[in-house]
Amino acid sequence: MSPKNHQDETILFGVNAIAVLLDHAPQRIKRILYLNKGKNGAREQLIQDAISRDVEVAEVKERQINHYLPDTQHQGIMAFVVPRPLLAWKDLLKPDEKPLLMAADQVTDPRNFGAILRSAEAFGVHGVLITSNRCARPGPTVARTSAGASELIPVAMETNLSACIEEAQASGYQVIGAAMDGRPLSQIDWDRPTVVVIGAEGKGLRAKTMSRCDEIVSIPMAGQIESLNASVAASILFYEATRTQHAKTK
Repeated sequence: MSPKNHQDETILFGVNAIAVLLDHAPQRIKRILYLNKGKNGAREQLIQDAISRDVEVAEVKERQINHYLPDTQHQGIMAFVVPRPLLAWKDLLKPDEKPLLMAADQVTDPRNFGAILRSAEAFGVHGVLITSNRCARPGPTVARTSAGASELIPVAMETNLSACIEEAQASGYQVIGAAMDGRPLSQIDWDRPTVVVIGAEGKGLRAKTMSRCDEIVSIPMAGQIESLNASVAASILFYEATRTQHAKTK
C-alpha cells in the first residue's frame, strides 16, 4: 500500500522535513498527526511550534500513521500539506544573475534525488530541472531524504531534457555534464551562468545528453574506487562552482 495522496494535498514525514516547511511556509501545512510516545524532544518541540503558529495538530495511534506510511521510518510524525507547484524551465533561466542550476538526467531513485537536492540547496544552487518521465519527483521520501530541502529549492519540470539544454544555452548558460573521462573540474570556468547535469546512479548521463553539453567534467580520483555516488559527485561539483564564484567576488 502506498501513501494516500489527493490532488489538493500530499504527505510529508519526519521531523526535519516538516520543521523546514513550518519555518518557511507554515500556511502550506493543513494538519499534523503525531505519536505521543517515546522520548523525542525534537518532535515535541515541533508540535509546540506548530501549535504556536495555529497549525492543526492531532495525537493519533501508530496504526493511523502506518496506514498512510506503511514500512516507513516516519519518526512518529506526518503532515498533510498543500503540494508545492512545479515551475517551467524558463522561469529559472536568469543568466544576468549568474545563477547555478542543475538538471537531472533520469535520476529515478527518490532517496538519491533527495540527497542531491539537499546538497544543491546547501551550496546555493538556484533551481533544479527534472523531466516528466523516468525521473524522481518531489514527494514524501525526497523531502525526508533531503531534510526538507525539496521544499525550499525551486524545481521545474519539462518533457524534453535536450530541448531544455538548448534553451539554456541560447539564454547564455554553459551546460556542464558530469561523467567519467571528462576535463578536471578545476579547468572549468565556473564564473559563468552554468547548468550542471547529473546522471542516474550507476548509469550516468545518456549519450544523447552528453552530446548536448558544452563540456564534460570529471572529478579526479586518487583511490582504487573508480566512481562516486551520484549525490556525492554532485556535492563536489556544486561546491567547486560556488567556491570559485565566491572567490572571484571578493
